[in-house]
Amino acid sequence: MSTRRVGIAFFYHESHSFSPLRTDLDAFRQEALLSGDDLIEAYRGTKTELGGFLDALEGTEFVPVPLVAAAASPAGQVTTEAYEQIRGDMLTALAGAGDLDGLLLALHGAMVVDDYQDPETDLIEHIRRKQGAAFPIAVTLDLHGNVTRGLIDQRASCFGFQTYPHVDAYEQGLRAATALMRQVRDGITYYQCFAKLPALLPSVNMRTAEGPMHKAVTAAQDWEKRGGIVAASIFGGYPYADIEGAGASVVVLATDRAVGEESCRSLSSLLWSLREEFVTELPGAAAAVALAVQPGHRRPVVLADIADNPLSGGSADTTALVAEVLKARVPKSLIGALCDAQVVEQCRAAGEGATIGIRLGGKISPQFGPPLDLEVDIIRVSDGRFRNTGPMNTGLQVDVEGAAYLRAQGTDILVTGRPITANDPELFGHVGLDVTGYDLLVMKVKNHFRAAFEPLVGDIICVDAPGVASNDFSSFPFRNLPTGLWPFDLSATFTPEVRVAVIPGAFASDRIPE
Repeated sequence: MSTRRVGIAFFYHESHSFSPLRTDLDAFRQEALLSGDDLIEAYRGTKTELGGFLDALEGTEFVPVPLVAAAASPAGQVTTEAYEQIRGDMLTALAGAGDLDGLLLALHGAMVVDDYQDPETDLIEHIRRKQGAAFPIAVTLDLHGNVTRGLIDQRASCFGFQTYPHVDAYEQGLRAATALMRQVRDGITYYQCFAKLPALLPSVNMRTAEGPMHKAVTAAQDWEKRGGIVAASIFGGYPYADIEGAGASVVVLATDRAVGEESCRSLSSLLWSLREEFVTELPGAAAAVALAVQPGHRRPVVLADIADNPLSGGSADTTALVAEVLKARVPKSLIGALCDAQVVEQCRAAGEGATIGIRLGGKISPQFGPPLDLEVDIIRVSDGRFRNTGPMNTGLQVDVEGAAYLRAQGTDILVTGRPITANDPELFGHVGLDVTGYDLLVMKVKNHFRAAFEPLVGDIICVDAPGVASNDFSSFPFRNLPTGLWPFDLSATFTPEVRVAVIPGAFASDRIPE
């Protein structure tokens, strides 16, 4: 059995066009900026896309060739300098890798760069210039990807997450790698069918356990069972990216072109028919606190501060909801995690057991609430490093650059050195906090936390407090969105137009079919 070589790469960012946090090279260094064997060491054995790539190739004739892994926490647009540097590093790694039989590439699908509206398409275009038009590429994408016609035209097989919270990243990595191996080993030709919807959908109601996205994803999975379809992906889109390509879409990868086109038309029509079900009204900060303290709730009640969720581009330091909770003096309450590197350093200097005065939050996004002047007891200080134990990105090492467990006015508060969405219980557990011991949890989250926390908590109340990831689209100064986009244009109509990209098997000639 002859050996085949497959490149492994990862370039991941969800870019909020209106976030005050810029995403530069340092932002990638904080999260992940790896190459060569360091990539394999970091991701082997993890329930991530790259973990899936590596496990799928294990025991086959396909050998992984690690290239570059770059990821930064969701925030503002990526700087041109950072994007071009990482793109250049990836192309240099490709050039130095020798002959490759294919590439497995993990992307998000909602990256925006200051000078590039569609950088993921640009990246694959550059790869194709070096590797050729028929070079096999398989890509994993986030369910919130803003998939564009340009990306589809690059003829990379696409596999979107089918869960939100995203607990199937590993499985999609396995599927992408399996499809690539079939393309290379067996010469399978794929037909990638694409339909773009004129709809910008709110993400707060995109969870796949129930509601409209559950209906759409279930229908996609039903199509996958009929034969002739490799993957049917529903993309809700990322609504905070101010680009022409923003919005929902459907991508179907098929071995039977007719079935692929039919399913793409059917699924995109279904998603369009569900659009109004994604809209939901949420309480503001004061109303949410008043609701949470009413009797009859299953506890602990979670107040999800969705507009400051770091995985939606939030800074994790807005104070409107925090101030309301502290004012209400709700017994047995935990707030976390707020980002305030200055406070973490103060606590580290003062030491555990000390009582100090702090100005908490409101430093990155003061327009959404000023810093809170508090006297706090320092219960625990940590280096902020832990390993995920929950169902999302299981086993991945996390570093929040320091953490402090504080107590103010009888309320416990977790503060971290950088923004982090509370998706894993170990964020709290690594400083000795057990969320099940509280009646009220105030968390900077949206939906991902549900995967690990729903078994641990009671009722969940999503709150639209002031923040950069507000549920109210009218609060954003969009300039680049296309015309005729729902819900800005309530008269918008949709007739599915399916675009098909032919992805030839490795035995085909270098000529790409039309």
